[in-house]
Amino acid sequence: MDMNSAANWQRPLFDDRLTPYIEINAQQLEQNLRHMQAKADEAGVALRPHIKTHKSVFIARRQRELGAHGITVSKPSEGVSFLLGGERDLLLAYPVVRAESIAELFLTAAKYQAKITLIVDALQGVAAIAEAQRQQPDCDLSVIIKVDVGLHRIGINPHNNDALQLAQSLKEYGLRFAGLVSHAGHAYGAGNAAAICIIAQQEAQLMHALQVKLRNAGFDFCPISVGSTPTALAADVVPGTNEIRPGNYALLDLTACRLGLCQVDDLALSVITRVVAVNEHFVIVDAGSKMLSSDKGPHGTNASGFGVAVDEMGNTYDVSKLSEEHGFLVWQNVRPAIGSLLRIFPNHSCAVMAQSDSFVLRHADGCGEVESVSARGNFT
Repeated sequence: MDMNSAANWQRPLFDDRLTPYIEINAQQLEQNLRHMQAKADEAGVALRPHIKTHKSVFIARRQRELGAHGITVSKPSEGVSFLLGGERDLLLAYPVVRAESIAELFLTAAKYQAKITLIVDALQGVAAIAEAQRQQPDCDLSVIIKVDVGLHRIGINPHNNDALQLAQSLKEYGLRFAGLVSHAGHAYGAGNAAAICIIAQQEAQLMHALQVKLRNAGFDFCPISVGSTPTALAADVVPGTNEIRPGNYALLDLTACRLGLCQVDDLALSVITRVVAVNEHFVIVDAGSKMLSSDKGPHGTNASGFGVAVDEMGNTYDVSKLSEEHGFLVWQNVRPAIGSLLRIFPNHSCAVMAQSDSFVLRHADGCGEVESVSARGNFT
């Protein structure tokens, strides 16, 4: 990524509201959504986007209009927000260990006749899910086994018989088995697109081998769902895959740029901030860690700073450090004036969206409309 080209960074700045705030470029958002939907359609797979990136019912609705088959959510409360917002097919990509944690989700799903899919990677999870369904039998429920393909966070070991044990336990509890799911999040630490492609191939090999094992044991219906933006952007969809679940692709960020997955022109999200002080050491802006987060990138992508700020001429400034309400920008030859606007492209768009109640959708004519970050604070 060329960090010095003004042509890559420059965008108009509109001084029409108080700062700081999240701005999403409407045209770029639409392009990103269409690009991933086209890739899924061409590969003949379902796209179930992970909405943890944008947490926005407005954006999820547009993804569905373009052809997405349901959504992926991180937490049960997030799922409830999206059911209330009109979604009717949710995959909860988080392990369940207590029946109480999904009680409200099941109740809301039953009310709206929505389909819920849960992941499981331990027998305790099967028992908890079974108890939740016993308490709310009207929920249309499926359960999918989570496989660890290299991130080593959640999931069963694909090389032993844990998947067979879990599938059999689901059968004994009368729960509907819905296949295998994985997340190659370690692809963020791969460093470049070629290395990410290798990880995508390794993921596919592990998943398909496990699928064969389950089918040989009598579990014939065993679709495969994989999900991460790096693998979805860098690699072709491997034949035999049924579903992809990228999330970050909708907005993108500097992490994706550094991995060679996109250009700065592709970034839909930025933070509009105002210069509040200038001294011989730093330019100080009104966006600090409570706006930008302190995230340096997911899963091993450890950036040196907290983003890149750009003025209206396309001059760039590294965001070198943050306090809660202040950002510290390094300046050299060009010194922005106090009161002027800057645009910050952050390291990790998902973390930034989780900080705010709303965002401004900015159209090509400069008009901006405010939309809600619908699942803000849904962390349970």
